[in-house]
Amino acid sequence: MRVDELVLEDFRNYERERAELSPGLNLIVGRNAQGKTNLLEAIHCLSGLGSPRSDNSALVRQGASAAFVHASVTKGDRQLTVDLEFKPGRGLRALVNKSAIRRASALTEFVVTVFFGPDELSLVKGSPEGRRRFLDELIVKLRPTRDSLRRELERVVRQRNALMKTLARGTHPASARETLEIWDSALCRAGAALAAARLETLRELMPHTAKRYAEIAGEGRLDLGYVSSWLPEELSTDLLTGGSQISEEALAGHISDRIDELRVAEVERGATLVGPQRDDVAVRLAPSGDGGATSLDVRSHASQGDQRTCALALKLAEHDLLTERLQEEPILLLDDVFSELDPHRRGWLTDAVRDIGQTIVTSAEPLTLENLRPQRVIEIRGGSIVEPG
Repeated sequence: MRVDELVLEDFRNYERERAELSPGLNLIVGRNAQGKTNLLEAIHCLSGLGSPRSDNSALVRQGASAAFVHASVTKGDRQLTVDLEFKPGRGLRALVNKSAIRRASALTEFVVTVFFGPDELSLVKGSPEGRRRFLDELIVKLRPTRDSLRRELERVVRQRNALMKTLARGTHPASARETLEIWDSALCRAGAALAAARLETLRELMPHTAKRYAEIAGEGRLDLGYVSSWLPEELSTDLLTGGSQISEEALAGHISDRIDELRVAEVERGATLVGPQRDDVAVRLAPSGDGGATSLDVRSHASQGDQRTCALALKLAEHDLLTERLQEEPILLLDDVFSELDPHRRGWLTDAVRDIGQTIVTSAEPLTLENLRPQRVIEIRGGSIVEPG
């Protein structure tokens, strides 16, 4: 898949600009704060997953009432038009071939992107929320019909929390306990469905991640794990390595058992303390030749260079898995990544992205990318697209 033409109206710092893109490697150049990242952000929005760096309300140019993104897209042998309107207070309105779509996530059926920028280092060293979001978005990219899994769990947790607060205050009708049992069952069902999808996706991602890390680093092993307070670690490892079948019924049973254990604590706190909404993805490194005995958390036991390598391996593994499952290469968006890499990693990434479908790279230092050999170069100056030179 690819974006052939992009038109931006009142989007970030663009008043109205049009860009034609190559189906291969595109290089977006310009000084800092000119609008290079904004262009990548607009392409990412075509996937229906919103901005990778802010709330969608921030996409509207100052002084304008709405922002628009128009794109001509090729998916397989189909030619499509995608039109987006971002209006504060009204959310996103999207058209595909001039027909409205009901949910923004449905855009993932037409455009799939993989975004990597300087802030993606938080994927391995930041809070669990970022890693959960990475995994949950990948679930939707692989199968758009699963976009409701996280939303359903969030709905159940909100309702259950409201009931928990009532119980915590001690001013509740006798029926509240019975109502809580209903929401317990709902939490087990919704939590098990999302956890099963996460474990399945993580299991498929792991070999691609290990392969990409080995290519970049040359030594050592990158391991991933699923960290949960309700799922025993040994069972989680067994599920991820294929030793046992992933069963929603069995996962629901583990959530139910943990609810029983924490019943008093949940009522005292007035909050839900059990479920996948609190889980994490472990990113660990093991040295070469250790036989798998030792792996250390990347957040506390890796240099920033190794952390960046791990994040890069995760994102390229995401691209590999999507290509394998969708039988089509997603659009790769690399925002000022090369400047953050040492010469060895920069050289490796240059070779890696040269022939993997449509790739769009931004750089404020184009001379550092002289070996990239892009098919198209676009220069951005103050929110305007100009011919380079």
